[in-house]
Amino acid sequence: MDILYLHPAKQEADARFDKFLPSSPYPFIPVGVIGFVNLLRSDGWDVVGLNLPMELAIEPTFDLRQWLRSQPPAKLVLIDLHWYEHCFGAIEAAKTVKSVWSQTKIVIGGLTSSNFAEEILANFPEIDFIVRGDAEKPLQLLAAFCCGDSPASLKEIPNLLYRVDGKSKQNARTYFAKASDLDSFDFVSTDWLLHSRSYAAMQHYGQGKIDLKNPQQLGHWLTVGRGCVFNCSYCGGGKKSHEELAGRNGYVTRTPGNVVEDIARLSELGYQQVALSLDIATFGPEWWRTFFAQLKERQLKIGIYNEFFQLPPSEFLDEMGATVDLAHTEVAISPLSGNEAVRKKNGKFYTNERFLNMLQTLKRYEIPIFIYFSLNLPGETFATFKETLQLAHEIGQTYPPHLLRMLNPCHTLDPLSPMSRQPDAFGMTVHYKSFMDYYNYCKGTGWQTRQVMRGQHRGFEMKTRPTPVVEQMAQVWDMFASKQNFRCFPVPRGW
Repeated sequence: MDILYLHPAKQEADARFDKFLPSSPYPFIPVGVIGFVNLLRSDGWDVVGLNLPMELAIEPTFDLRQWLRSQPPAKLVLIDLHWYEHCFGAIEAAKTVKSVWSQTKIVIGGLTSSNFAEEILANFPEIDFIVRGDAEKPLQLLAAFCCGDSPASLKEIPNLLYRVDGKSKQNARTYFAKASDLDSFDFVSTDWLLHSRSYAAMQHYGQGKIDLKNPQQLGHWLTVGRGCVFNCSYCGGGKKSHEELAGRNGYVTRTPGNVVEDIARLSELGYQQVALSLDIATFGPEWWRTFFAQLKERQLKIGIYNEFFQLPPSEFLDEMGATVDLAHTEVAISPLSGNEAVRKKNGKFYTNERFLNMLQTLKRYEIPIFIYFSLNLPGETFATFKETLQLAHEIGQTYPPHLLRMLNPCHTLDPLSPMSRQPDAFGMTVHYKSFMDYYNYCKGTGWQTRQVMRGQHRGFEMKTRPTPVVEQMAQVWDMFASKQNFRCFPVPRGW
């Protein structure tokens, strides 16, 4: 191979999943990776992709170091550090690569690495380059520099950070992916990824136990745009974050026709479900009416997984219910709390009445739903938590149990989220501020311990709601969950 793309686990690169019980290794590849890998391939480079947590799920004794030794050294290795949960794993993966391929250059990118770029370069010599913001054009030029005989110099590559005489140097951030760029990229082909069909099985939502060694039901996370138009309290991928890290104001959306064309390709490849990277219900009626109309026109019957950022219009649900393959469809909705003031404080702008009315529409079409509350967000107290339990009870009483899943996890502080930026506005104390804070958090929470206080090691604490109170609330939720006739999960004890 010329280039290796490596998706790290949360845990260390030589983790033994056969001996210890891991917290989630976070196996999902950032959706943009597929586009830039295929762009590099179109330039003639031989790219191989390895998803470390997936390989460990298939074979718990998988040895990355041994696998690297069995391959001729790549000239460039791409490691994503998009989500903070990979802060430790990505660095450890880079160290493992350098221990085997000492001369190979390593580049990382993603929202988290964009945010902490200077600190990472200052502390980890294993990382040679960081792309801050959009990566397609920078990676094309960097691949030509590292793998070919390009006369270009590093200083000509936009959005790139690197070292000069041991000090960090940042080039101008002049590359921003436009809508036309996104429409030109291939966000479908994954034949470069080892065990690509096993990964497709992992991406199919709503099914029971997944058989990675004999995949049957296949799903695919598909890029439909970039950016966001909201600033939810807990999310580090909101509008303000994209504006600061990628120079993007709001959404950059692909055209409906190009998304439909990708879905047609996936259907021909045997995929039963497509997960959309953004909530298309927030794109506006002109976009999603065209999208559903073209699916009908081409007689494409495929399942859709869509996460509703806010409540969708009734017409959207009517179009969806009449168009998609409901046997392979699921929608996710996050009311966060049963208390409307808490919900609004954290970025969701609808009442319980509107929410329950919308469920009636979903129920009419028998659309499977996954409801997400959040146990430890700002404003949720024992008093408001009673309202959450009441709303959860009403949902369970009104929605068919075989179509309902429900979870109430604890959030960890997301870098660049409003909670992280403005802790005083939320009445909280922030503990995680630097990259090393997140590196040590990931290092210390990679494995499930026997006794875990829910709400612990989350990077923040509410001034009026100490962590032991969160654990008490979690115990009450666990009792509630155990009594339901639908799939209602206890509060996770891991991270």
